[in-house]
Amino acid sequence: MPDGKKMATGIVYRSATLTWLSTADKTALKKAGVGEVIDLRTDYVAAHSPDPTIKGVEHHVVNIFAVTRTTSVRYRTVAAAQAHMRQMNVDFVDVAAQRRQIARALTLIAAADGPILFHCTEGKDRSGWISALLQLTAGASRTEVTAEYLKSNEFRAELIDAAYRAKLKSSGRTAAGVERALGRVQPDYLGAGLDELKARYGDIDGYLTQGLGLSTATIQQLRDRLTA
Repeated sequence: MPDGKKMATGIVYRSATLTWLSTADKTALKKAGVGEVIDLRTDYVAAHSPDPTIKGVEHHVVNIFAVTRTTSVRYRTVAAAQAHMRQMNVDFVDVAAQRRQIARALTLIAAADGPILFHCTEGKDRSGWISALLQLTAGASRTEVTAEYLKSNEFRAELIDAAYRAKLKSSGRTAAGVERALGRVQPDYLGAGLDELKARYGDIDGYLTQGLGLSTATIQQLRDRLTA
């Protein structure tokens, strides 16, 4: 980061869905000291594929999309799918109901007594936005944040490729391209949200205070927790 500080490790964890956690996975979370989990999925998904109960771990459902259930949309072109992904990130800035949920998630992270984990379904979009906000709040540059955001493509490479091949076999090249556009992250997806943040609020502090309504004390709590 520009001031020479580093983000603290072992404080906040990002994940995809926890629905299929094994006993070993649960043990690993306990060993890491995770005492709280924030589920960013919709109420419908959280209810129909709930997080497993882990003794001593408190669960919070913080529905970032702020709708009970999302509707399934079939995108006919790769460009349309990519436009959807960019708009999703813009909505994290523009939609008041979503900002309220994002504020709640950040407040929980700031107030946590120990390590905390947040997740959505795939761990890349809603979780990617929260992760980006945490990094920016800690003082990371946009370039650093984007580089971390793109690591989802590395960690999820096998899943992305498998979904592409399956769709290619069942529905053809265009549908497979749409599947890949939805399954990957791209710099312009996150960039669309960050551009909107800058246009509306000037910088991360403006978004946190004016957009999310976070207090100076809560923001300082976040910074204190996130920086080593």
